[in-house]
Amino acid sequence: MAIVRAGPNEYLLVGRRGVLENRGSAVTVFLRPGTIYVLVPSTKQEAAFEFTQETKDGVPLRFKGTFIYRVDDPMAAATMFDFSRGQGIVQITTLLTHVTFGELRHAVSHMTMVECIEQRKTTLSGVVATALQSTIHSEGDNTREWGVRIEAAQVAQVFIVDATLRQQLEAEVRNEIKLKADQSNMQAQEQIQLAELESQGRVQEQKLAGDQAKLRRDEEMELAQIARQRRAQAETLATDRQTLELDQERLHAQLAADLDRVTAEAPVRLQRLESERAILAEELAMLQLQNQVKALEVERDLLLARAQQDMRLAILPLEQAPRMMESASKVLQGSNLSIYGEGGQLLGQLAPLFDYMTRALEKATNAPVEHEIENQTKAGVPA
Repeated sequence: MAIVRAGPNEYLLVGRRGVLENRGSAVTVFLRPGTIYVLVPSTKQEAAFEFTQETKDGVPLRFKGTFIYRVDDPMAAATMFDFSRGQGIVQITTLLTHVTFGELRHAVSHMTMVECIEQRKTTLSGVVATALQSTIHSEGDNTREWGVRIEAAQVAQVFIVDATLRQQLEAEVRNEIKLKADQSNMQAQEQIQLAELESQGRVQEQKLAGDQAKLRRDEEMELAQIARQRRAQAETLATDRQTLELDQERLHAQLAADLDRVTAEAPVRLQRLESERAILAEELAMLQLQNQVKALEVERDLLLARAQQDMRLAILPLEQAPRMMESASKVLQGSNLSIYGEGGQLLGQLAPLFDYMTRALEKATNAPVEHEIENQTKAGVPA
C-alpha cells in the first residue's frame, strides 16, 4: 500500500472506481497499489505579463502588469488541467496570460497614448479583470468552471518605447504641467485675493452681526437670568409651601398616631398600673407583716431577756439565802444574846439586818421566815 501525504496548502484528489474524490488538505492516506491520485496546490499564484502595443494614435507603448489567482475548486480544476505531472498551474497561468494579452491589445488599439497612460489603473485593469473572470466562468451549455478564483488583476506600468518621443512627450507633459501649475497658481492667487476681500467684508459683517448678536444675547441672557431668578424664587416658595404642608400633615399624622396610640394603650396602661398598684399593696402588706414579725421577734427577745433578768433576780435571793442564813448562823452561833444588859445594845444594832434578811427571804420564797428566825433564836438569840 502506498502512503500519500497532502500538505496544508494542497488538496488530495483520489480516483476510485471511476469517481474522483476530494480527501481534503493536511491529510495522510493509505492507497492501494494502482490507485490514481493528484495533489492540487491551494496557494495563491502570481503571474506577470509584459507586452508592447501601438495605441490608436500610432505610439508604441510597453505594458507591465500582474494578476493573482488560486484554485478554490480542486475537483473542477483537476478535470480541466493536468496536475499529475505538476503542469496544472503552468497551464492555467499560460492560458490566463494569453487571454490577458488578447484583451489588452484589443483595448489599447482603440485608445490614445494619453488615455492609456491615464486610465491604466481604471480602464485597462478593468479590462484584464473582466477578461479573466469571463474566461474562468464561461457561460454556455458546453462549458464548465475552471475551479479558479481571481484575487487581483492590474496594469502596473505603461512605458513609451521610443526614447526621443518619450523625452519630447515628457517635456510637453512637463511644460503642460508647469503651465497648468502657473495657471493654477494665478487662479489660486486671484481666488486668495477674492477670498481675502470677501473675508474682510464677511469679517466686518460678521463683526457687526456679532456685536448685534452679542447685544441680543446679553439682553436675552439678562432676561433669561431674571426669568430664571423668578422661576427659582417661585420654585423656592412652592417648595417651602409644600414643605410646610408636608410638615403640617406629618405633624397632624404624628399627633393622630400618638392619640391613637395613647387611646389604644390607655386600658393597657391602666390595667398595668392597677396590677402594679395591687402588687405594691401586696408588697406593702407583706412589708408590714414582716415589720410586725420583726417587732414581735424583738419584743419576744426583750420579754425573754426581761424574763431571764426577773428570773435571775427572783432566783438570786434563793441562791444567796442559804449563804446568808449560814453567815448569820455563824455570826450568832455560840452567842447568848439578851435584850438586856450588854447584849441588848448589840441586838439592837443587828435588828435592821435581820429585818432585811427576813423581807428578802419572804420576797424570794413568798413565805414568812418566822420559823427560821425562831430556830436561829432558839439557837441562842432571844426573841
